Amino acid sequence: MTAPPDEEFDALLRQWYRPLLAQAIFVAGGRRTLADDAVQEAFLQCWQRFNAPHLEPVRTWPAWLRTTVVREVLRLQKEAGAVGFDADHHDRAAAEVDWASWMDARGAYRRVLERIVSLSDKQREIMGRCAIAGQSLGDAAKEMRIQEGCGSFRGIAELGRR
Repeated sequence: MTAPPDEEFDALLRQWYRPLLAQAIFVAGGRRTLADDAVQEAFLQCWQRFNAPHLEPVRTWPAWLRTTVVREVLRLQKEAGAVGFDADHHDRAAAEVDWASWMDARGAYRRVLERIVSLSDKQREIMGRCAIAGQSLGDAAKEMRIQEGCGSFRGIAELGRR
């Protein structure tokens, strides 16, 4: 017996909202509001799929959600236009954190976000699709309508997997 759609959806939401939000924040270059909007939109689309029996069933919801979140982040970024990394609105820590360790991690985190923001839209899309959503190079290239060996495609995709 399978779980009713409401229960299955609730379980997906509870299990995957936070991990997807973390991934979306990276794809969005640290823009939390944009990432929140993308994850919420992905779950709205998920709910719609649950209630659309005429559509092809989704085989693995986590993979579907990751891909949808990345697409939504990229769509929302295009709508919002280019925005730089705002270091003042990131990296808040609780008082019990070891400050030396936190500063090391914070610096690395900021460098990653700054580099993500510095990528072109196409490079960020490649990174998001392959490194965050877990799409294969071939599938990402096909959806983006570019050659898999084109320019920095493979390098960006592989860099994100390290």
